[in-house]
Amino acid sequence: MAIFRRPDKACMAVFLVTAGLQALLSMLPPRIVALPAGMSIESAHLLLELFAIIVATQIAAVSWHTFDHQTTSFPQILIAGFAVIATCDLMHTLTFARMPQFLGAETAEYPIFFALTSRSFEVVTLALVATGRVPRFSRSTALGLGLLVATAVAWFGLYRQDLFPTLYVAGQGVTPFKAGYELSLSVLNIAVAIYLFRKARRAGEPRLFLLASAAWIMAMSGLPLVSYTTHADVGVFHGHLYKIAAYALMYRAAVITSLHAPFEALVRSEKRARESECRIRSLSDHLPNSVVYQIVREKDGTMRFLHISESVVELTGISAAEIFRDASAMERAMREEDRIAIGKALKTSAETMQVFDVEVCLQHRDGRLRWKHLLSSPRWLDDGRICWDGIQTDITERRALEKKDRENEAMLAAVIDSASDAVISVDAGRRITLFNPAAERIFGHAASDLLGQKLHRLLPARSREHCDRDLASFLASDVPSQGKGQLTGVRADGAELTLEASISRVTVNDKQVLTAILRDVTDRSRAEQALRQSQHELTELTRQLMAQEKATSSRLAQVLHDQLGQTLTAIRIDFVSEARFADADESARHARVDRLIDQAVREVREVLVELRPTLLDERGLFEALHNELSTRRASTDRISLRLDALGDLETQRWSPDVEYAAFMVAREAIANAIRHARATLIRVSLSGGPEALHLQVADNGVGLAADAMTVRPGHLGMVGMRERSIAIGALFEARSSPGGGTTVKLAWEGSEA
Repeated sequence: MAIFRRPDKACMAVFLVTAGLQALLSMLPPRIVALPAGMSIESAHLLLELFAIIVATQIAAVSWHTFDHQTTSFPQILIAGFAVIATCDLMHTLTFARMPQFLGAETAEYPIFFALTSRSFEVVTLALVATGRVPRFSRSTALGLGLLVATAVAWFGLYRQDLFPTLYVAGQGVTPFKAGYELSLSVLNIAVAIYLFRKARRAGEPRLFLLASAAWIMAMSGLPLVSYTTHADVGVFHGHLYKIAAYALMYRAAVITSLHAPFEALVRSEKRARESECRIRSLSDHLPNSVVYQIVREKDGTMRFLHISESVVELTGISAAEIFRDASAMERAMREEDRIAIGKALKTSAETMQVFDVEVCLQHRDGRLRWKHLLSSPRWLDDGRICWDGIQTDITERRALEKKDRENEAMLAAVIDSASDAVISVDAGRRITLFNPAAERIFGHAASDLLGQKLHRLLPARSREHCDRDLASFLASDVPSQGKGQLTGVRADGAELTLEASISRVTVNDKQVLTAILRDVTDRSRAEQALRQSQHELTELTRQLMAQEKATSSRLAQVLHDQLGQTLTAIRIDFVSEARFADADESARHARVDRLIDQAVREVREVLVELRPTLLDERGLFEALHNELSTRRASTDRISLRLDALGDLETQRWSPDVEYAAFMVAREAIANAIRHARATLIRVSLSGGPEALHLQVADNGVGLAADAMTVRPGHLGMVGMRERSIAIGALFEARSSPGGGTTVKLAWEGSEA
């Protein structure tokens, strides 16, 4: 039994034991076999050979009845090989010493020749089995070939023995040829045994381990036959025993191949079939929301279930036992129209042998209505009946979802149809697949005229190529949508539209769909353009007014300085300085006039400073601001005024327009902070460089009034500062927070001037 539990270990044990016995035998001196009284060596030899002949014949017979002739050449090799081996063993037995003279004169050459031939075909047969390099052929061919070769060998051994080298010399023993031949056969058997053993370990086949053991034993049986002087030698007798053991192992291998292996395969197949049946039944009983069934139409037209899953009770409330007793139990739970539909579908399926496919509504025994999808395939049975193999699936939830999807689709369609913006969808080929009523109104096309048409029909010729590039770039990106942008469209009458567009993409059935929402902003665009034009004109007007203001201020300052100032000075000289009055009252009156003239001169100077900051033209913005703050300090002592210049800006000069606008913005901001902010600190900061100017006026006052950014009668305020900034291409910003003061900023960049 060990050879079946651990065949590789058993095979190795055979190798070692037989090799050890043979080594022990070779160390003993040659001697004659000791037999029981009354038994001769010839009778013992006859019994051994008869057993070998029977086993060889059984190997061929068992191989004849094996089941796998179509899948392997192993049985055919054994049939042909052991037909020859059995014949050679029979001829060896019949020609042995003291046997009846059926086949000619008694001589030692005949039995030795047939024994040698038998062993030769044995090693060839095992070698062919080991390599498997023999084409498959029928059992009859194998047996015929074996018998043909056996006949040829018998004829040659009996009648053409003189053509074969001498094998044995009486009184001397075997010839060198015979000894070398026997040794070659043993070496070949050892090689075949090792090859079979390695192949068996890779394949894990017990029969190959048996054949490997048989080949090894045959190799050991041939070693004693290399040198002996008489057929009664113990070594010869020992070799015959080895041969019988080897034949028995080969018979066992043939039996495993022809009987045990097919039987075990059948047992395994039945086990797999039972397991498969259990798996299938378990699967059919536990399919979620599904029932597997088989129903047959008898020859009289009645329907009968052959199989139905036990899960049917969960889905219908009807047990499988009830359905087996009455096939119409489920139909009675259906609506009348569904029963009619099932009848028509069954009739059509039976007539055309097409798939039976219906959806029906069934009332569960708990009162709920459940939708079922019945799908089955018809087939003819051997007795002429039709059987449907099918599956029943509960689709109630799917139907509910489909209904909800239809409602959602209807709602979406209503939203799209009622939208005031155009909604247009295109496929990857830029062909229109959706064109809502708003799109019809905006573009003047009917949807039926544009569906399936290229998007190009809605675009001017000059922008079509650009639009294609943008869409291709969008499709190649990972961005699911793009925000608002403007494009130009064309109405059916040729008028161009300005459209505000946003686009998104989705994948439907593995196809990309682009959807654009378009808003007609033509009127708004025109209004914005007009507004921009107005702003541009206002900016130009502001620049002109600033230039006019500057020129007027300069002219007025010149007039005040050159004319009014000189006039006042002349009056003072003529009327006051050079006059001599004896009357004290007259002298006092002239002194009052002198003081009034003094006051007028100061006021003219203040106006001159207000109209024309002289230091701005002569020494630059920093000095002008420094003078402005110094002048302001003289008129107020409750506010701290500071000027900061970052970097080397004290001597930096900019264009006259930029310096003038920045100075006027700073003056207005400082004045506003002094008059309205109730601040204790006003800080003026300059930063930038030759190509940039950043001005900031910050206070810690109460913040801006709510209407500070609007124009009030008699006040320009923040609006004036903003327009002055815009006029030179600068950015203006005024920020404040309650209790946090106000910050006014002007930012000019040379490139924007």
